[in-house]
Amino acid sequence: MILFWSKGYDGATQEEMLTATGLSSSTLFRSFGNKADILQAVLARYDTHASTLFTPLEEGVAGVADLRAFFDGIAQWLHGPMGPAGCLVVETMQNPVNGDPRVKALTDQHLNRLRRSLHAAVRRAVDAGEFASASPEMFADALQAGVLGVLSRARTGDVADANRLLDGVRSLVP
Repeated sequence: MILFWSKGYDGATQEEMLTATGLSSSTLFRSFGNKADILQAVLARYDTHASTLFTPLEEGVAGVADLRAFFDGIAQWLHGPMGPAGCLVVETMQNPVNGDPRVKALTDQHLNRLRRSLHAAVRRAVDAGEFASASPEMFADALQAGVLGVLSRARTGDVADANRLLDGVRSLVP
């Protein structure tokens, strides 16, 4: 997972995949299929890893506090060893491999989960009177756009600027 996440689909060579997995070429491709098939397995594993970020939004009950916990999770991620890699899903969506319907289904699933999770937390916050929004759905979509921008910026290696952008997104939530 780390190889595709840090180098991207196109940047990950067969030799690096063999080293990362410890498998022979024949075993790797017999087990997983082609490189796009390997990416699918990586995206599924990444979704499990990213679930820690979604949990406050999906399982929370506090609205604004849940949104803040989500943003705190992104900040921790950005300060971690994979911070400069940004988001594997964002990187994959911008790659032609996302034209593979199987890969696109996984990236769409991830983004839809993010959208649903943000919508749920914003709705909880509005329902609890923590803030008012004429359109909670549009507000949640704006938060999602901001988060995707933060993760895209991190991918360029400028984690400091990604953190600055994250502060801007955080400031939208009272």
